[in-house]
Amino acid sequence: MDDKPPIWESFSKALGAEYRPAKEIQGASGLTHEVQAIAVDDKGNRVILISADPNSRTAALMRIDVQATMPDAKVLVARPLAVDLAFAARFMFNTETGELDLPKVMQIGAVMAKGDAAQDEMKELLGPGMNSIFGPIQQSDLPIKTHFLNAVEQAASLDWRAIFEGKHGAALDMALEALNQLRSIDNLAGDRKQGICPIPTYEFTEGDWDMLHSGKHIDEVQERLKSLNIFQYFFPPADNLALGLIDKGLSAGDQLRAGFKLAEAQGHLISPNTIVPDAASMTDMIDELQARGFVVSGETEIAIGPEGTTFRQTISHRPAEGLIERLSKIVSFKVDLNLRDLLKPPV
Repeated sequence: MDDKPPIWESFSKALGAEYRPAKEIQGASGLTHEVQAIAVDDKGNRVILISADPNSRTAALMRIDVQATMPDAKVLVARPLAVDLAFAARFMFNTETGELDLPKVMQIGAVMAKGDAAQDEMKELLGPGMNSIFGPIQQSDLPIKTHFLNAVEQAASLDWRAIFEGKHGAALDMALEALNQLRSIDNLAGDRKQGICPIPTYEFTEGDWDMLHSGKHIDEVQERLKSLNIFQYFFPPADNLALGLIDKGLSAGDQLRAGFKLAEAQGHLISPNTIVPDAASMTDMIDELQARGFVVSGETEIAIGPEGTTFRQTISHRPAEGLIERLSKIVSFKVDLNLRDLLKPPV
């Protein structure tokens, strides 16, 4: 890894920012926070911290701590995740229809029963899946402790009592219960809940890693970040943002306007519509979304429509949803306050 340019240089350029190598940054509290890099967007007056923290909550607190040292800038946080046990479990044990591949589980159990003599057979069965776990870790520059603590946190979220109290504690029953639980883990949920942007590097392909390390083809890097729903956290399309807020129950006009102003005040640069690209204003946008079934309008409020529900289901578990989570909590809590108070920078 040391002989390759860090991927965060390409990442920063794709966000219109300048890469600054760093391993830590100090906040107003005097505490230092571990980072992978810092990206500075002078034009947008933004500072993007690439966190190396193993915990989403402390990474979110870092944003507040560092923001207090630079009140005139807008601090955002992205947190890379190289370990996802659920992703690996789905990769290894899901059928094409998303069901648990029971025959494969049985086959692996039979091979394991053979002991050391079946090592080659086991490697053949598990090889691609294990690569999905260890490949991103090998490519990542994150500290080993971060990978370890992430894995422990994910494992701790399992219902171990249900696993060990299966049918008579049979090994197969325990394995099936564990796999079913693993496959359902939403590893990005903690980051989204804290309003920061998770970066699932375990979803990067070998081609992605090569492209990011090259420091070139920034347009392609940007498109890849869009396909992973990462770019949209930093540059939310207006219609996507409106749908997200409406889906969270912020359907009154003043709530939508407050959400948009807050997004920009915190460093999320609103980008052109992607669903209704011809809409020139918020009123036009809502009208066109309604015409296409994405929203439905009542007398005083707007609600998500059938097409909007389908669309939201495809992206609500993705990285950019961290923005929607944070905005919806703040706006719903403070919607009755003066907007100046709402947008007041941290002290």
